[in-house]
Amino acid sequence: MTFIEVVIKSGDFFLSGKTGGVMGAVVPWRGAYAGVAPAHIFRYSGTDTLRIGNQICKVAYVPGDADLAFFPILAACKPTQLAKPRLGEVTIENAARKRTCRISDASWSIAYVVLPPGDLPGPGDSGSPLVQDGKVVGLLLSFNMHNYKGIAISAEMIKEVAGRKS
Repeated sequence: MTFIEVVIKSGDFFLSGKTGGVMGAVVPWRGAYAGVAPAHIFRYSGTDTLRIGNQICKVAYVPGDADLAFFPILAACKPTQLAKPRLGEVTIENAARKRTCRISDASWSIAYVVLPPGDLPGPGDSGSPLVQDGKVVGLLLSFNMHNYKGIAISAEMIKEVAGRKS
């Protein structure tokens, strides 16, 4: 019998209630590791419980100023390398697929992405990490199907919120 260890990492899908999303990052948090995903997924699902990999956990922290949810990762995980977003090509990556797009504008907290017509993210892609040079620079929050533009929380904002004491 072969045992396969599940390692939880950025881009993995999770289930919450009858819906789900994508974990954008695994970050150091309060002496351990936490998964980071958009908080709106949990408001929509009506529960703060989720299943990711081989673990069930609860959202432990939702800041009042960002659409982020932090939940403890107690299983084997791969920490995410975060970097500052820069203008230019970026890939939106999750466990199912990758799509190339472009960051058109960025601040310390938000990155705006231009998505390719005909290859838009769909339901369940919320939280997908934006990757440049092998590092996560943000996580996708939403997109507008009429103008092919999306909004992502930047990795800088994720780091700042993860570093808060409460």
